[in-house]
Amino acid sequence: AALEVRTHNGSIDFQRQTAGGSASVTITKKAGGTNQEDAEEALAAINVIVEPAGNGKTRISWKWSVPKKARWCGDVSFVIRAPGSLHFDAETHNGAVTVAEASGDVKVVSHNGKVKVRSSNGKLHAETHNGEVDATYAGPEVNVLSHNGEVSADLSRCGAVAGSITTHNGAVRVAVSKNTAATLTCRTHNGGIDCDAPLSESQKTRGELTGKLGAGGPSLNVVTHNGSIRGKSTAG
Repeated sequence: AALEVRTHNGSIDFQRQTAGGSASVTITKKAGGTNQEDAEEALAAINVIVEPAGNGKTRISWKWSVPKKARWCGDVSFVIRAPGSLHFDAETHNGAVTVAEASGDVKVVSHNGKVKVRSSNGKLHAETHNGEVDATYAGPEVNVLSHNGEVSADLSRCGAVAGSITTHNGAVRVAVSKNTAATLTCRTHNGGIDCDAPLSESQKTRGELTGKLGAGGPSLNVVTHNGSIRGKSTAG
């Protein structure tokens, strides 16, 4: 019902299988040291843990089975294939996170790496501290954040949607359709705002654009501190 994945160094790749398909987790462990023997010792010390985390959640993570030597380094990546609806929570400190066709609540975080996610039905939280975020989403609540990097959010499959799409340094691109409904606020401190999506009750001042998408509704905030904002209307 729910899966939590944690790695310090390594990528995380999730793809939802069709109903009736088999679930699998492929784990790749890499280790290094000052020489071959040292690296093999480090590799043997990487311990992958699969354990229940309460409320039907399973946690997959890793740790050193013995005190880590200063000369050791380790990298553990996960490729997950799972059928059906699943609440998915993944975090890596150094690596990319990719999620394809998740159905349910999704939370994905990379401290240093690109985040790419396609999800529906549940809430979405996609964040990286350093890197790009590319999100395609169909659901009620979205929060997409990059501290340093461009952000792209395709909300053309959404109906009423609330949340925020933010980067501190980088451009923001947002795609909507005639079905997307929200009270939109776009704001940039240093950059332009270009929006060809039809807005009602729109107002535009230097660095800010507000208006209603579709029938209006919940607040959707699009913000960059240093960069431009581009809003695009698609067929949807």
